[in-house]
Order: sequence, then structure tokens, then C-alpha cells
Amino acid sequence: MSETLARKSGIPHTVVSPGSHKSPASTGSLAVNAAFLKEIKDDNRQLKGLWDKLVPMFSHHQTAKNHWTELVAGLSELRDQLAIHFSLEEAYGYFDEAVDIAPHLSLVAESLRSDHSKLFAEIRDLADRIAECKVDRVEHIEKVIFQFNQFRKQFQRHEEAELKLILESFDDDIGVGD
Repeated sequence: MSETLARKSGIPHTVVSPGSHKSPASTGSLAVNAAFLKEIKDDNRQLKGLWDKLVPMFSHHQTAKNHWTELVAGLSELRDQLAIHFSLEEAYGYFDEAVDIAPHLSLVAESLRSDHSKLFAEIRDLADRIAECKVDRVEHIEKVIFQFNQFRKQFQRHEEAELKLILESFDDDIGVGD
């Protein structure tokens, strides 16, 4: 999903600058728009920073209680960043690119795309619940911690599935396993 991913995984890619007339069809490979790479890279950096900040505060009910105001603000920020994240993924069409290269992946791509609205609804609802939660009751805090951790696991599985989709489309594109 980024230049780093492409470098680390050894995946060849064509960087197409904005305004370029190259297309995946003309290059014979998956085109990765340079503007998309920057946007996604910035978004991923923002998301990682939010996760790194929130996860330790959700580690124990007393820690959460001590940082409640920060958690309320942090979940609102995470909700907003995930809205951007999902919008970027859909607007830049990497799902479409993957499916164009590997049409047999279309069901997976559509399922992943539909996950965005479900995941966003979950983080939105969690951000609303934490803002209304009574911090004086341990069981309320523990319930929010549990819900946060469940959401985090779902989101991680979703991101891993997206990465797998992209890697499979690259494999098909460059002919790995021939």
C-alpha cells in the first residue's frame, strides 16, 4: 500500500505521477499513483500514532479511568482518521486496480470494501458510547475496554486481508508461481 511496502515485499510497481497518461494497461502492471502513495503514507502514519497512543491507555481499567478525557478525544480522533482512511482507499480505487488485474479477486475486494461502512459504524458507536460512559463504574470501563480491543482486532484482520488482496493481485500481475 505504500512505497515502503513495495520495497520491503520486493513487489515491482509503476509509479504514475498525477497528470501522467500511463495506465495499468499501457505499462502491463499495477499503477500506483504517487499522490495516492503520499496520502496513504500520511494516513497510515496518523493511524499508527493514534493506535500507539490509545492501546496502552486501554490496557487496564484504572489506566483508562485515569486517562478518560484523553480516551474520549482519542476515539473521536480515531473515528475521524478512519473515515479518511476508508475514503482514501475507496477514492483512489486500489480495489478496482486489484480486480482489473485479477478478476477472480472481485468477491474478496467487494467484501473488504463493504467492511469499511461496518467498521466505521462500529468506531463511531464506540466513540459515542465512551463519551456517555460513567467512569465511576469499573464494569462500564471494562466493557468499553473489551469493545475497543474487539474493534482493534477486527480492524487488524481487515487490514491484513486488504494487504493479502493487494499481494495476490501483484502475484497475478507479475506471474508469481508460473
